[in-house]
Amino acid sequence: MRRYLADVALWGALAAPIVAGQALPPRDDGWALRVGLEVLALALAVWLARQPARFGGPLAGLVIVIAGCLVDGNFSFSIPVLSYLVGRRETRAWPAAAVFGGIGLFGSALSVGLFDTGIATWFFLVTTLLFAGVFPWLVGRYRRQHHELVTMGWQRAEHLERERGMVTAQVRLRERARIARDMHDSLGHDLSLLALRAGALELAAGPESAAAAEIRAGAVAATARLREIVGVLREDDSPAPLAPRDESIAALVERARRSGLSVTLTGDPVPEHVERTAYGIVQEALTNAARHAPGAPVSVEIAGADGSTTVTVTNPVPPGTVVVEGFGLAGLRERVRMAGGTVHIGSGDGAHRVQSHLPHDARPPRPPAPPLRTARRRVRRSLVTALAAPAAIAAVMSLTYYPVAAFDSVLAEDAFDRMPIGATRDDLALPGRQVLNPPNLADPSGLTCEYYSDGNFPLANATFRLCFRDGKLERKERL
Repeated sequence: MRRYLADVALWGALAAPIVAGQALPPRDDGWALRVGLEVLALALAVWLARQPARFGGPLAGLVIVIAGCLVDGNFSFSIPVLSYLVGRRETRAWPAAAVFGGIGLFGSALSVGLFDTGIATWFFLVTTLLFAGVFPWLVGRYRRQHHELVTMGWQRAEHLERERGMVTAQVRLRERARIARDMHDSLGHDLSLLALRAGALELAAGPESAAAAEIRAGAVAATARLREIVGVLREDDSPAPLAPRDESIAALVERARRSGLSVTLTGDPVPEHVERTAYGIVQEALTNAARHAPGAPVSVEIAGADGSTTVTVTNPVPPGTVVVEGFGLAGLRERVRMAGGTVHIGSGDGAHRVQSHLPHDARPPRPPAPPLRTARRRVRRSLVTALAAPAAIAAVMSLTYYPVAAFDSVLAEDAFDRMPIGATRDDLALPGRQVLNPPNLADPSGLTCEYYSDGNFPLANATFRLCFRDGKLERKERL
């Protein structure tokens, strides 16, 4: 009910200028019918402005009141209101922009081509469309987006309130997943080295070879079971653990060498802020080498140059061996990505290679902006556009119109003061033409008046009036 009362009140307020303009004397015989039709058209425009934007109602209402200006200039009071409602209800920008652009082009062609309107009048009409139509529309868009932002903020607050009781459980689950991934990285590495040692004992002659085979089988089974557990606990979107390790890369390689893995380390020292990432790369690569190519030599190369460190781990693989990328290598990719680097893992020419490039000054990728922050940014842009766009368009139009209006129609102040009454027109140093839009003033009896500007910005309006009788200056005045 309140909505309908608001519509009636809006219609009455917009109809008042139309009724007053037609009802006040002097009136012609058909004024009542004309007022009735115009008021009905305005009622239709207000009703359309309240309809959903997907049906084009607000834009249709705006077109009706703009077209009504061709019949009654008092429709112009409705343009700002309808433009504002279009901005509030229409989520897309291009339909309203197309309407305003089409009205500007069609109106310009109609004014200049059909009605022979002067450039000053055309400039006034375009400026009116800009500030009575485009500016309220931009303000309406800003208000709509601000309302959406406020609504989204309340929805977010309700969402956070509902999730408050779940925070503790989520933290525990994430901590468990982090511990599980860390266990996979460290314990999986140790189990692989244990299996490698057991394999060496199994090949040795003696009664212990059978027990060594059982130990090796148990280590392999434990590694597989560990991978299954980590697969259950792993979270896809959570970052890899970044806890620092106490062991250096050199100590890691030495421990793997004592366990029976043939591994060599060459290269430069690793900077402290990328060492833990490089450690994880080497650890996971050695684990995979021990698992897929036991007994094969492994080379670890570390090269630092141009503000970055390149870690390369290479080991030969038997023909027909397929290296499957499990959770360890997937976690390795994630760890390198969080460090701002790149990693390449692949096999070729009988060797498997893990190569990672770690920039020293890289930053982790930023998480995607939440919807609320994006909405705030969109509202700020809308406010800046609502304020800056009309001002910028007006400035461009003024800078375009002023040179045309002022060209060869400017009379200097001192030249005007020196003009003697009675001088012939030919003796006066007058500009080549008058102003584009002279004031609507009646010439004094028997005189012919001309209008010139002093170059005032931005319209170059008439400033001086010179009146001649029979080619001689009889009157001069400032307007």
